[in-house]
Amino acid sequence: MRFDHDREGEEEMIQKRLRRRVFRALGDERGGTLVLVAVVVVALFGLAALAIDVGMGYTAKGEAQRAADAGALAGASAFLEFEATQAVAPAEARAYDFAIQNEIRNAAVDSSEITVQVVPDSSKVRVWVERESIGTWFARLIGFDDLTVRAMAAAQATEAGAARCLKPIALPDMWYDFDDDDGDRIWQDGEEWVLGSDPNDRYVPYGGPDGSADATGYGSEFRGPARDYGRQITLKAQDPNSEYAPNPGVFLPWRLPLDDDQEPCTSGGGGGGQDAGGAVYRQNLCSCNDSQIQLGTEYEIQPGNMVGPTFQGIDEVIAKDPGAWWSDEGIQGSASGGDGFMSPRVVKLAMFDPTEIEGSGMQTIRFNNFALMFLEQQSNPQAPIVGRFLYYVSGEESSGPTTGSLVRHLRLVE
Repeated sequence: MRFDHDREGEEEMIQKRLRRRVFRALGDERGGTLVLVAVVVVALFGLAALAIDVGMGYTAKGEAQRAADAGALAGASAFLEFEATQAVAPAEARAYDFAIQNEIRNAAVDSSEITVQVVPDSSKVRVWVERESIGTWFARLIGFDDLTVRAMAAAQATEAGAARCLKPIALPDMWYDFDDDDGDRIWQDGEEWVLGSDPNDRYVPYGGPDGSADATGYGSEFRGPARDYGRQITLKAQDPNSEYAPNPGVFLPWRLPLDDDQEPCTSGGGGGGQDAGGAVYRQNLCSCNDSQIQLGTEYEIQPGNMVGPTFQGIDEVIAKDPGAWWSDEGIQGSASGGDGFMSPRVVKLAMFDPTEIEGSGMQTIRFNNFALMFLEQQSNPQAPIVGRFLYYVSGEESSGPTTGSLVRHLRLVE
């Protein structure tokens, strides 16, 4: 019995020792887990903190890119209004002006952070925006106290084949008149240019950069870019006997597609509906018809002289900016400010091959170019519509031809 009693005591002691070892092992595992959890938590917080700084960097990069895009597009818009060599200074000014209107991390972009390059040969503007020393929040814990963001954009005024908001007066493109030109290649008062009256007269349309070097139309090298800028041109003859009326009964109003959202005129009635007469023609003069007009597409000539609707529509356009006037320095006194190109009196007109008009009466016409004009005051309903030639039109891409020398499309290219 004594032996049995001693044996039982020994077994109990062994069990106690085993329990102590198990408890000790379990205690060690709990401690290791806590340490591991602590390390993981610290790492997760570190990654989260770093992600905040990385996200901030990407946001700042995006804001810098928007500033560069805006500057490049604004700069390239100068090539829509000026001949290439004259566009450099306004392109630079516009690029800076629009880029600094943006912010990076809630702080305005400074001109010292902008670099502008104007490439007149390709009608392109490049803008770089760089901001240094953007402070970090948590990355400084691993040695990165700040970061630098850079962005670059390039925009180009490329050839286009369509435009919107055109006025319904067609303008014949210019030709070379052998027997009546005094040698300056300009149709002036007293010179009765009639295409085809002499076998040496010629009209060669602009055919793009790879087209004929003999092109005679507006914007071609034959006339020279500086030759036409600011030139006063008769846009529409009101007198049936005028030398600017191409054929009896054809005074060159034309019909635009219907625009249901177009604003009405306030004088002479609003037009609208499917009416193809004077009311719709007047409405297309006084307000913007947003239909896309494509080069090479046929449009109907509007028959009749439209003396009254023309005077009413032009008068309403003039009334939107009555203080604007033309000087040797360009558009002056416009309520739109700046260089005056935002004036409502700056309008888009379509030009056509002058050989397309065949006799009088109803017919169609196809356009091969667009041009920008500044409308001058019409003294009375019988006076001709005159304007100043301003060159490039802001156009857009289309499925038709893009061979107009004066219609450009702004797009980011880099």
